[in-house]
Amino acid sequence: MKLIVLSDLHLMQDDPVRDQGNHARLYSAVERINTAYPDADLVVVAGDIADRGKLLRPYQDAYAALSCLIPPWTVTVGNHDDRETFKSVFGVGHCDPNGFVQSSHDLDGTRVIVLDSASEEPAPEGMRGARDPAGQLCPARLTWLDHQLASAKGMPVLIVFHHPAIPTCITLDDWILRSPEALIDRLVAHGQVRHVISGHIHMTTTSFFRGIPFTTIAGGHTTSVEDFGGRENKFRRTGPAQMAVVLSDADKTIVHFDNYVDANPDFQK
Repeated sequence: MKLIVLSDLHLMQDDPVRDQGNHARLYSAVERINTAYPDADLVVVAGDIADRGKLLRPYQDAYAALSCLIPPWTVTVGNHDDRETFKSVFGVGHCDPNGFVQSSHDLDGTRVIVLDSASEEPAPEGMRGARDPAGQLCPARLTWLDHQLASAKGMPVLIVFHHPAIPTCITLDDWILRSPEALIDRLVAHGQVRHVISGHIHMTTTSFFRGIPFTTIAGGHTTSVEDFGGRENKFRRTGPAQMAVVLSDADKTIVHFDNYVDANPDFQK
């Protein structure tokens, strides 16, 4: 099974200061996938499709770009996104019966569960995102997850959603998933969760907690860099833009990091 995970596209409208050519970056990702991974079983965009979630055009642009993909694809939302604006462009085909942007996919013996971890609370005044930057999984979303895990019947499971579920020892730990114990207890109980992949913090990390590997990818916008000494030691770079390439079979699961926009030239053709 081959799974591609993109995150943090942050498509913008009339914001030349923050825009790093994000539309062109998304098309670079699409081109890279279609060239290198046309046989992928699924492409997942793990949220923050738009930078300002109530604007319509970024979703229209994202839908147009993703529609050029050869492999099948699905999406979920992040704290910068607005669900209703999203659904007005993408429809409800990526949503569960309660209207949350989450879905389940059985791919060559592995179940991929895509969760909607965007908060129901609005963003604080002055923040660009549509939602509270910290994540949330309400009882309705957890009940839906219970069904997906139970019906997996021992299949290996991969989980994809926007917010990291565990602290990564960085200043953005205040903005990860709130009350993650309810989620992690469920994943541990299933016994076959191979990996949990998120975005949100614009940084590549790997963690291991209660027997489950967790990964975050840098995503398609700016990359966060820290010296682990407080907010004054945190800064951003313009890249690279990064996707995860997940290869999984009955015996193993491997996560590769493909920097589809990178300032480093090829060493040798």
